[in-house]
Amino acid sequence: MGLEQVVDEILARGRVEAEEIRSRGRAERERMLQDGRADGARLHNQREQEAREAAERRRVQDLARAELESKKTVLAAQKEVLDAVYAMVLRKLESLADRASIVRALLAANESDWREGKVYANARDETAAEEAVGSHFAGTIDCVGGVVIESSDGTRKTDLRFETLLADVWRDSIREVAEVLWPTG
Repeated sequence: MGLEQVVDEILARGRVEAEEIRSRGRAERERMLQDGRADGARLHNQREQEAREAAERRRVQDLARAELESKKTVLAAQKEVLDAVYAMVLRKLESLADRASIVRALLAANESDWREGKVYANARDETAAEEAVGSHFAGTIDCVGGVVIESSDGTRKTDLRFETLLADVWRDSIREVAEVLWPTG
């Protein structure tokens, strides 16, 4: 065998080996590309799922926030109505036709308190209070109606003003008033 033939044979083997290396390189490149595509698809799906979950959480939070705002709006409107009802009742108390008999009844029920003390009433109830308690009447006060009884030493006051009595009744029965206005079912 001649040198030329040996060189041709070496070159042929080199070409075959080079082709095998290129073929393995293409196969490795293809495998790496497939792995990269698979990783990319997996990552894409994972990110898409995370984005869906985040969007759902956001939707639920936005819905909860909207429901809370709605409830706050309804409660504010209900409070306005209750405040209007309270003010209307207070106006009605102020213009009661039979105030004198109410004042006399309050004083009769609390006679032991004012016998040794003083009685105050608003200007409209002054005559009825003075007729009921005589010299124990101490003067007028600014109120819707009713009386305030003060002990002789001034240490104790019994507040029987209409607005105070209404506030007590209102506080005790606000749930029932609200239920009448807005039945829950």
